[in-house]
Amino acid sequence: MLNTVLLARPELALFAALVLGYGLGAIKIGPFKLGGVAGTLIAALVIGQTGVHVDADLQRFMFTLFVYALGFSVAPQFFASIDKTTWTWGLLVVIEIVAIVAVAFIATWCLKLDVGTASGLLAGAATESAMVGTASEAIGKLGIAAAEIKTQQANVATAYALAYCFSLITIVLFSSQIAPKLLGIDLREEARRTMAKLGGVDANLDADQADAFPPLVSRGFLVAAAAGQSIAAIESALAGNVTVEGLRRDNADIKITGDCLLRMGDELAVAGLRSALVDAAKIIGPEAGDPSAVKFIIETRDIVLTRWPEHRAPATSIIQFLRAATVNGVYLSAVTRDDRKLPVLDRAMVRRGDVVELFGKPEDVARAAHLLGNAEVPDVLTDFVYLGGGLIVGILIGLLTIPVAGVPLSLGSAGALVSGLGFGWLRARHPTFGAFPPAATRVLKDLGLAIFIASIGLSAAPSVLALLGARGWQLPIAAVCISLVPTLISLYVGRYLLHMEPAILCGALAGQQASTPAINATEAVAGNPVPIIGYTVTYALANILLPLLGPIFVVGFAAVNGLGSPH
Repeated sequence: MLNTVLLARPELALFAALVLGYGLGAIKIGPFKLGGVAGTLIAALVIGQTGVHVDADLQRFMFTLFVYALGFSVAPQFFASIDKTTWTWGLLVVIEIVAIVAVAFIATWCLKLDVGTASGLLAGAATESAMVGTASEAIGKLGIAAAEIKTQQANVATAYALAYCFSLITIVLFSSQIAPKLLGIDLREEARRTMAKLGGVDANLDADQADAFPPLVSRGFLVAAAAGQSIAAIESALAGNVTVEGLRRDNADIKITGDCLLRMGDELAVAGLRSALVDAAKIIGPEAGDPSAVKFIIETRDIVLTRWPEHRAPATSIIQFLRAATVNGVYLSAVTRDDRKLPVLDRAMVRRGDVVELFGKPEDVARAAHLLGNAEVPDVLTDFVYLGGGLIVGILIGLLTIPVAGVPLSLGSAGALVSGLGFGWLRARHPTFGAFPPAATRVLKDLGLAIFIASIGLSAAPSVLALLGARGWQLPIAAVCISLVPTLISLYVGRYLLHMEPAILCGALAGQQASTPAINATEAVAGNPVPIIGYTVTYALANILLPLLGPIFVVGFAAVNGLGSPH
């Protein structure tokens, strides 16, 4: 009965794989979680034993949506990461790519693997789900028999599922536990030391938590000690870290100017750093019990750094730049990179493409946005003209084929990844068109990948037992070796050649494998978000470069083994 229903309505099998897979992936054992993608693949491999078939066009369609959304979302950080100031982070990703391919070819030769199993092993060892799609498409263009193509593509999915589980455990444990021990450090203490060195306060909050004493506040005061002084003098006395935002006298609002003289009993509304307001009562007068009569509006606005003249500079230089441009009363409250909040540290580097959250009066924030870049105006509507145009361009890029050693090399659906990069970068530079809200991007990316992985698993299921019987014990060992060698090399190169801070380096190791579970585990052990500083750059680069390895590896394998012909 169940078989009949699933065979008649394969979409039931797809969604069942998602439900069971994400439920399985959410189970946490120590610092390790399998994750929804790997869980979905395992569930699909089990459900697929019923023989349910999913159309290959659906796989290609969902994968195209996924890689386009991926490219679009990481475009600003990807292009911000490829310059001379961030070459050290890029070097770690290059080490990852070169070493992982080299070890994969060695494993392929030693174990005499076929192209499908070798490609799946590489994708799983790199914990890069997108490589499953790019490698499978490349195999389909080798010019071999249709039945053999189906077998090899099934081997990609099966080898990936097996390798991914063991490689994920390896990179999670390595970045959070093993790497600190090899460096001889306590990761938590090292992260605190680095936080203090960079001028920050140690804190690590969950998404639904907030600091009970935020660093930026608004307060009201009654003028007493400050009577007869100008507003500029008061702001100067408070070290320039507080701005007078509102003045009320005799029940009337007074326009604020720097030379305006205060009178006894005036009501002042000020905003700025909490630390600067500690002694404000001594300088201004007693704090007002109910400052609501002095009305002024404070807003927080996200600004994408596109016009800021410095590509890489300390976070404090943003406020210094604004003060020099006579934009006062604006404060930096947060920095976001790749959808992750970075610690706001005095000496931490901020780059073009980062999203900074500014706090201040609306007119001041608007002036700051004009000088720094583009304000992210909340928008819930997707520009489908721009989205559709980007997908069309990506599909056309994927159709281009270049013969390499007699074997056709093309990006296939990964052409949408390249297109997403370009269209995402253009949108970041000119956000007046091409709206693709982050929430919509995430849904398209997550759902596209989940459905693609589920359909791959369902199609590959009949070949699972045969491959596991022939290669099962070999693939986990090979996967651990393939994922471990690049991270070991990167660890020692990053620490002793590039002299990276150990806590930041541990985050970079998670990023070079584009592993979200690994950075979550590393951040949890560190106790603060310092590892994210290293993670964001390597993550952006790896997320683009690793999927492109799929067709390159397949073509290299085919050229070495004389497999296939132009097709």
